[in-house]
Amino acid sequence: MARMDLLDRSIAARVALAMSEAEVGLGQIAARIGLDAAVLAAAMAGSVPFTATDLVLIACALRCDPADLLPGAGVLTHADREVA
Repeated sequence: MARMDLLDRSIAARVALAMSEAEVGLGQIAARIGLDAAVLAAAMAGSVPFTATDLVLIACALRCDPADLLPGAGVLTHADREVA
């Protein structure tokens, strides 16, 4: 698997974890940040990469630091271990 694919999976896993911790669903986040739910779902599935803007908006909506959504911050996800 390409390194960028692993990075995208790691970011998606961190976004999913943050959403779960905040008890916020994909549709809710998409509505809060003004992103089509299908586009967010594609990013969560690793089909398309998150943009930096997406990550900042998601972090604001979840009231977390954007760095928390990137590999190397806090708890390692399975995808983080694959990137390392």
